[in-house]
Amino acid sequence: MIKLDVNEQDRILTIEMKGMVSEADIDEAMDALQARYPAVGLHLRGGERGGFSILADWLDLEGWEKGAKTLGTVTGKTIGDAVRKIAVIAGSQFAEEQPRLVDVAPGAKVRFFSPGQRDDAVTWLRR
Repeated sequence: MIKLDVNEQDRILTIEMKGMVSEADIDEAMDALQARYPAVGLHLRGGERGGFSILADWLDLEGWEKGAKTLGTVTGKTIGDAVRKIAVIAGSQFAEEQPRLVDVAPGAKVRFFSPGQRDDAVTWLRR
Protein backbone atom coordinates (compact mmCIF):
# COMPACT_ATOMS: atom_id res chain seq x y z
CA MET A 1 0.00 0.00 0.00
CA ILE A 2 1.19 3.50 -0.83
CA LYS A 3 -0.28 6.61 0.74
CA LEU A 4 0.59 10.07 -0.58
CA ASP A 5 0.30 13.34 1.31
CA VAL A 6 1.26 16.73 -0.08
CA ASN A 7 2.30 19.63 2.14
CA GLU A 8 2.14 22.48 -0.35
CA GLN A 9 3.41 25.11 2.07
CA ASP A 10 6.68 23.26 2.77
CA ARG A 11 6.70 21.60 -0.70
CA ILE A 12 7.08 18.13 0.81
CA LEU A 13 5.54 15.02 -0.74
CA THR A 14 5.21 12.27 1.86
CA ILE A 15 5.18 8.76 0.44
CA GLU A 16 4.22 6.20 3.05
CA MET A 17 4.73 2.58 2.02
CA LYS A 18 3.34 -0.33 4.01
CA GLY A 19 3.52 -4.06 3.58
CA MET A 20 4.64 -5.57 0.30
CA VAL A 21 4.36 -2.92 -2.44
CA SER A 22 2.99 -4.15 -5.77
CA GLU A 23 3.00 -2.74 -9.30
CA ALA A 24 -0.70 -1.99 -8.82
CA ASP A 25 0.12 0.06 -5.70
CA ILE A 26 2.63 2.13 -7.69
CA ASP A 27 0.19 2.61 -10.58
CA GLU A 28 -2.55 3.77 -8.17
CA ALA A 29 -0.18 6.19 -6.43
CA MET A 30 0.98 7.68 -9.75
CA ASP A 31 -2.63 7.98 -10.94
CA ALA A 32 -3.52 9.85 -7.74
CA LEU A 33 -0.51 12.15 -8.16
CA GLN A 34 -1.36 12.79 -11.81
CA ALA A 35 -4.98 13.55 -10.93
CA ARG A 36 -3.84 16.20 -8.45
CA TYR A 37 -0.92 17.46 -10.57
CA PRO A 38 -1.54 16.78 -14.28
CA ALA A 39 2.01 17.86 -15.24
CA VAL A 40 3.38 14.73 -13.55
CA GLY A 41 2.29 12.67 -16.56
CA LEU A 42 4.44 14.73 -18.91
CA HIS A 43 7.58 15.32 -16.91
CA LEU A 44 7.61 17.34 -13.75
CA ARG A 45 10.00 20.21 -13.27
CA GLY A 46 10.29 22.44 -10.24
CA GLY A 47 7.82 25.03 -11.50
CA GLU A 48 7.74 28.65 -10.43
CA ARG A 49 8.58 27.88 -6.82
CA GLY A 50 11.46 25.54 -7.53
CA GLY A 51 11.68 21.88 -6.62
CA PHE A 52 10.14 19.92 -3.83
CA SER A 53 11.28 17.35 -1.29
CA ILE A 54 10.16 13.81 -0.56
CA LEU A 55 9.67 12.24 2.85
CA ALA A 56 9.69 8.46 2.31
CA ASP A 57 8.17 6.67 5.29
CA TRP A 58 9.26 3.05 5.07
CA LEU A 59 8.71 2.16 8.73
CA ASP A 60 6.09 -0.49 7.91
CA LEU A 61 7.48 -1.46 4.50
CA GLU A 62 8.22 -5.15 4.01
CA GLY A 63 9.58 -4.77 0.49
CA TRP A 64 8.58 -4.74 -3.16
CA GLU A 65 6.93 -7.52 -5.12
CA LYS A 66 8.82 -8.80 -8.16
CA GLY A 67 8.81 -6.09 -10.84
CA ALA A 68 7.49 -3.38 -8.52
CA LYS A 69 10.94 -2.12 -7.54
CA THR A 70 11.90 -1.58 -11.19
CA LEU A 71 8.56 0.07 -11.96
CA GLY A 72 9.06 2.33 -8.94
CA THR A 73 12.45 3.41 -10.27
CA VAL A 74 11.10 4.12 -13.75
CA THR A 75 8.03 6.03 -12.54
CA GLY A 76 10.09 7.89 -9.97
CA LYS A 77 12.22 9.28 -12.77
CA THR A 78 9.09 11.09 -14.00
CA ILE A 79 9.34 13.44 -11.02
CA GLY A 80 13.05 13.02 -10.28
CA ASP A 81 14.24 16.24 -11.93
CA ALA A 82 12.12 18.34 -9.59
CA VAL A 83 13.23 16.65 -6.35
CA ARG A 84 15.67 18.63 -4.19
CA LYS A 85 15.93 16.30 -1.18
CA ILE A 86 14.77 12.82 -0.20
CA ALA A 87 14.56 11.87 3.46
CA VAL A 88 13.92 8.18 4.10
CA ILE A 89 12.72 7.00 7.47
CA ALA A 90 13.51 3.30 7.66
CA GLY A 91 15.33 0.56 9.46
CA SER A 92 18.84 -0.46 8.48
CA GLN A 93 17.51 -3.24 6.20
CA PHE A 94 16.83 -0.59 3.53
CA ALA A 95 20.21 1.20 3.64
CA GLU A 96 21.26 -0.45 0.37
CA GLU A 97 18.45 1.42 -1.41
CA GLN A 98 20.34 4.74 -1.35
CA PRO A 99 22.04 4.26 -4.77
CA ARG A 100 18.67 3.49 -6.37
CA LEU A 101 17.18 6.67 -4.92
CA VAL A 102 20.12 8.68 -6.21
CA ASP A 103 19.44 7.16 -9.65
CA VAL A 104 15.77 8.18 -9.46
CA ALA A 105 16.59 11.79 -8.56
CA PRO A 106 20.24 12.43 -9.50
CA GLY A 107 20.18 16.09 -8.45
CA ALA A 108 18.69 15.40 -5.03
CA LYS A 109 20.39 15.03 -1.68
CA VAL A 110 19.39 11.69 -0.12
CA ARG A 111 19.58 11.03 3.59
CA PHE A 112 18.36 8.13 5.71
CA PHE A 113 16.87 8.61 9.17
CA SER A 114 16.29 5.94 11.80
CA PRO A 115 12.84 5.16 13.16
CA GLY A 116 12.01 7.83 15.73
CA GLN A 117 13.77 10.59 13.77
CA ARG A 118 10.77 11.78 11.76
CA ASP A 119 10.95 15.32 13.19
CA ASP A 120 14.65 15.50 12.30
CA ALA A 121 13.86 14.35 8.75
CA VAL A 122 11.16 17.00 8.28
CA THR A 123 13.44 19.70 9.70
CA TRP A 124 16.19 18.67 7.26
CA LEU A 125 13.75 18.76 4.33
CA ARG A 126 12.57 22.27 5.25
CA ARG A 127 16.11 23.73 5.19
